[in-house]
Amino acid sequence: MGETMVKKRAIVYPYHADFGPVVRFSNLLGNYELVSLMAPLGFGLNEKDAAYSYYGEDVGIKVKDSFSDDEFDVLMICEFECSFEKVVFPTIIKAAEMGKDIVLLNRCADHEVEMVKKVCLKNNVELTSFFGIDIDRTKVELVEKILLDINVPIICVASLMEKSNKFDVQLSLRDYFLKEGYKVSQIGTKSYCEIMGFHSFPDFMFNHKEAEIDKIFLFNHFCKYIELNERPDVMIIGIPGGTMVYNNLFTNRFGITAFEAASAIHPDVGIMNLTYDDFNGEFLDKICVSTKHKLGFDIDCFNMSNHKFDTGRSKQDKELKFFTVDSKLVDEKIAQISLESKVPLFNSLNGTDTLKLAECCEALLLQENMQIV
Repeated sequence: MGETMVKKRAIVYPYHADFGPVVRFSNLLGNYELVSLMAPLGFGLNEKDAAYSYYGEDVGIKVKDSFSDDEFDVLMICEFECSFEKVVFPTIIKAAEMGKDIVLLNRCADHEVEMVKKVCLKNNVELTSFFGIDIDRTKVELVEKILLDINVPIICVASLMEKSNKFDVQLSLRDYFLKEGYKVSQIGTKSYCEIMGFHSFPDFMFNHKEAEIDKIFLFNHFCKYIELNERPDVMIIGIPGGTMVYNNLFTNRFGITAFEAASAIHPDVGIMNLTYDDFNGEFLDKICVSTKHKLGFDIDCFNMSNHKFDTGRSKQDKELKFFTVDSKLVDEKIAQISLESKVPLFNSLNGTDTLKLAECCEALLLQENMQIV
C-alpha cells in the first residue's frame, strides 16, 4: 500500500475575489490543504463567506482578519494589489516568527523576494515560490520552424476580455475530467498553476526576445513536448488576455497572444468567455464567425462572467474597470439569451452549469473517439 501524503495546512493572505476560483477548487492544490482565508480589515470581508467577495454561491469558508498559532503550517501569499511593505510583509514576518513556512504565489519584485528570503532564513522556515516557474527553454528549442501535429484532443479556453471568469472554467474542467478518470495535461492562465499540478502559460510568449512568428512555433513545440512526456487523454489550454479590440483605447493587445496560441494548435473544443452584458443571439453568432476567421476554431460553448465592463470609469481612468453583479443576474441573462443562441451559454459560478459545461465538452470529445487510459 502506498503512503498517504500529509498535506500542509495553508492560510491564504490577502484574500480577495481574484483568488475565488482556487478556493472553489481547493481540492486541486496538491500538497496543501486550504484551512482558512485572511484579509485586511479594509477589504470588508471579515466574517463573511469567501464567496461574498465575488457574489457567488457560498463555499462554507469564512474570511478572517487574523490567525492563531495552532491552525496552520503555511502562509500562502496570493495575488495582491495592496502595499507589500505596509500590508503583506508584516503578516509574513508574523507568520515566520511563529515558525510557519511561506509560499509566494504573487509575482513579487526581486527586492520583495529578497526581503522574504531574509525573514525566512532568520526564522529557519521554508520559502517556496510558485510564480515564474517556466518551461525549461531547452525542451522547446526550434530545430526546425515547422508546426508539429498535436495528437491529443485539445480544449481551448479563451475570452473576449479580461474578467471573464476564465480561470474558473479552466479549473472546473480540470476537476471534472480528473474525477472522471481521464489523464489531463493543462496550460493555465495564472502564473502559479504549478501549485495545482499543471503548467503556467509560458513566459516566452510575452517576452521581447522572441520574434512573434517564432512564438507560434515555440508554443506548438511546447504543447508537443507536453503530449509526448505526459501522454494525456486530453489537454486543456487557457489563453491569457482578450481576443477582441474593444475600442481605440482598450485594444487587448489586438488579441495577438490569442492569435499566436491558436495558430499553434487546432482545438477540438472551443470555449469563449464573456463579460456580463446585454448580448443577444445575433451578437453571439457574430462572435462565432469572427473567432473562426481570426483564430481558426469553432466556439462550442460560451461562458458568461458576473463582471460588467464599466465604460465610464474605464474611459476616465484610462484602464479597464469592471463592476460585479450577483451570479443570479447572470443566470437570468443567460436564460434570456439562450432563447436566441444556437451555441450553449453557461455560468461557471453556478454549480449546475459548471457540470453541464464540462459534460458538454466531454460529449464533444467523445465524438472524436477520445479513449480513457
